[in-house]
Amino acid sequence: MRNWASGVAVVTSACLGARAGTTISSFTSLSLDPPLVLFNLALENPLQTMIEQSGIFGITILASGQGGLSDRFAGFGKRMQDRFDRLETFTLKSPAPLLAGGLAWLDCRVYHLQRLPKSMVIIGEVIEGKVGEEGRPLVYLNRAYVGAC
Repeated sequence: MRNWASGVAVVTSACLGARAGTTISSFTSLSLDPPLVLFNLALENPLQTMIEQSGIFGITILASGQGGLSDRFAGFGKRMQDRFDRLETFTLKSPAPLLAGGLAWLDCRVYHLQRLPKSMVIIGEVIEGKVGEEGRPLVYLNRAYVGAC
C-alpha cells in the first residue's frame, strides 16, 4: 500500500477537558447527501476511544508545508506529552480542536462505528466545514511526503 499516494489529515477530538489527535491517510469522502466522511483508527489508539465516547471529531486537511505537523501527530520525532503544545487551534460547532494553517477543516459527529478485528472504521457526518487559503495538499507516497500536482 505504500505505493498508493494519499492526502494527509489530522483527526482530533475532545472529551471531558482532554483532547487528542492523530495523523491519518485513510480518509475519504463517502457521501454528499448527507455529507459523510470515513477513516480508520487502530483500536489501541486513545483517539479512537475518545471519539467513541464524545461522539465528535474534527479533521484538518494538511497543506504541503505541514509535514512537521503530520509527523508530530503521527508520533514521529521528539515525543511530546501534549501534541497541541504551542499550536494555534480553533473550533467550529463542536469542541473538537482544529489546527490552524490547513487547507480545509471538517467538524463532524459520529454517524456510524464499525469495529474490525484490530481497528475501528469511523464514519462521520460533517456538521460544519471551512476552507482555508488556496494551496497544495500534503501528499504521502512510499513512506515520504512528495510534491503535489
